[in-house]
Amino acid sequence: MTNNFAKRTIGLQTSPLRENAKKAGTDPDTISFSFGYPSKDAYPIDTLRQISDNLYKNEEPDSYLQYGHTEGVPELREVLKERLAKTIQLQTAEDLIITSGATQGIALSVKLFCNEGDIVLCEAQTFHGAVTSIKSNGAIPEGIPKTTSSNIDFDYLEKRLSEDVDKRIKLLYLIPTFQNPLGTSLTLEERKAIYALAKKYDVVIIEDDPYGELQYTGEMIPRIKSLDEDGRVIYVGSFSKILAPSTRLGFLIASSDILEKVIVLKQVADSHTNNYWQRVLLGFIKEYDFEGHVAFLKDYYGQKCQLMVDKLNEMPSEYIDFAVPTGGYFINCQLKEGVDIESFYQYLADRHVVVIHGNVMSVDHVGFEDNFRLNFTRSSTEDIEKGIEVIKEALIVAKNNELLPTS
Repeated sequence: MTNNFAKRTIGLQTSPLRENAKKAGTDPDTISFSFGYPSKDAYPIDTLRQISDNLYKNEEPDSYLQYGHTEGVPELREVLKERLAKTIQLQTAEDLIITSGATQGIALSVKLFCNEGDIVLCEAQTFHGAVTSIKSNGAIPEGIPKTTSSNIDFDYLEKRLSEDVDKRIKLLYLIPTFQNPLGTSLTLEERKAIYALAKKYDVVIIEDDPYGELQYTGEMIPRIKSLDEDGRVIYVGSFSKILAPSTRLGFLIASSDILEKVIVLKQVADSHTNNYWQRVLLGFIKEYDFEGHVAFLKDYYGQKCQLMVDKLNEMPSEYIDFAVPTGGYFINCQLKEGVDIESFYQYLADRHVVVIHGNVMSVDHVGFEDNFRLNFTRSSTEDIEKGIEVIKEALIVAKNNELLPTS
């Protein structure tokens, strides 16, 4: 049989992030900084068990095992809007729907706005899943270069938008807060500039915020959605990082005309998000100390982040650059001139230390050979110390072919 696959599927490949995670998960000797996963110690097991037991013992089964609303459990939707107003001061009159993870919110938004061959502008290094989602919907992801001081080159962005006379650029996909893989955030002034450009050139923004509640230091920066005056910002959030990824609970906030279409597309995709987990989350927020759980995560991950930063700071400055994050999951590193890239990665591979290559986390999969991403949430403190020491050794070996000093 000849498989005449749709053109939009040509070139789609399995996620190298998931393949790396699979490999690392089967090798007990591997120290992996490649995961974008929460720690196994971060799950509130006792609380989830109590909520679940209560559902099975005291609640009508149809309320959590039956088909549900496409938009999500009505009470949960209201509770989440109230919570966002308190936790990140995101107050909006617009409605919220529950999605099957934040990735579904991205995919539905692209499907809604993009015809075959339309363009979605993204940060040059960004979430691999979003790039694949854009491609799978027939659109073209296009990277915006960064500068030495910002995740986005604003001069380039405005030039690119001004040249789009055919209006093929339909969306601007961004992770403004604790960006993946860079770990850094856009300033309030930069967010205002982004919104002004989107308004000037009539482009819709997808603001992806999966890490935003995990802020360890510094002041909270208002979301782009909080600046939205004309309904051009689609805000996408997730509970994968602050509850559990397997819940597949995300949400999307948008204007009523956008939501009306998104709901129809979601009905086609999966009818509704997991009803059982929606009820568990609702119970957690209403009856238990969900904010205390998030506070625990911020302290726990913040300590791991600081440990990794401290260990990286011990390295000679001529080997590596990295940006210190104020929150999120990742630290992005850049090898300096004179460090042999192939030797560096080979040394890590030989010693079973896994990082994410910069090209994996980029729109074009080229141009970031000297970058790599480190995750600090999943690994133990012992593995962080051991793994960063191996990275230090790899840098010494790869820097002008130097040999490790003998002890």
